[in-house]
Amino acid sequence: EIPHLFEQAALPFPEETMRFRASLGLTPETLLIGTFGHQRETKRLAVLLRAFQRSGADACLLVSGEFVSSTFENAIAPLLQHPRVIRTGYLPEPEFWRYAAATDVCVNLRYPSAAETSGIAIRMMGIGKPVIFTTSEALARIPTNACLRLDVGPDEEHILAGYITWLSGNREAGLEIGRRAAAHIAQCHDPQKIAQEYWKVLSKARSL
Repeated sequence: EIPHLFEQAALPFPEETMRFRASLGLTPETLLIGTFGHQRETKRLAVLLRAFQRSGADACLLVSGEFVSSTFENAIAPLLQHPRVIRTGYLPEPEFWRYAAATDVCVNLRYPSAAETSGIAIRMMGIGKPVIFTTSEALARIPTNACLRLDVGPDEEHILAGYITWLSGNREAGLEIGRRAAAHIAQCHDPQKIAQEYWKVLSKARSL
C-alpha cells in the first residue's frame, strides 16, 4: 500500500484569505465548514446539513462540487436553502485552494466506504485543516489526535452537531488538530517517500 501523494500548493496570503472570507459574508469569528468533491449519498451530506442547522453555532457551511444525481439534489433541496449554506459547483484548481485556505474545518464523511483514500482529505490535512471522517478501518493509519472521527448510527447527527459547536467555540483546538494533521501528512505522504515506494514496487515487478 502506497500513501496518497500530497503536493503543497501555493496558498493565498493570509490577508487575501481574510478579504475573501469577508466577500463571502464571514466575520473572523465565523466557522467555515467545507465539504468538497462530487456530492453523492455516500458522503452523508443530508446528515451534515441537519447537524449544521442543529448546532446553532456561528458557522457557515460551504457545499462545493457537482451533484452526481439530480434525484439526490432535489431530495435535500430544502436543507440546501438555509441562508448560511454557501454553494459552488466544480472548482478549478486555483479556486479550490482559495476556498480551502478560507475553510476552518473539512467534513469528509463516507459510508459505505470502499476503504479508498480521499485526495481532498489529504490536501486539507496537508495544509493544516482539521478533518472530520466517518470511522473506518482506513483511519487506523491516522493518529487519533490528528483528525476527528464520527461513527455511523443513531447518534451520528447529534455528535456531528456537537463537533461543530465545539470547534466554533474552541478555535485553538481546531488549529491544534490541523497542526497535527499537517505533521502526519508531511511525514507519511511526502512526494519523495512515495516515489521511493513506487520505485520499490516497480523494481520488484521488474525482477519477476
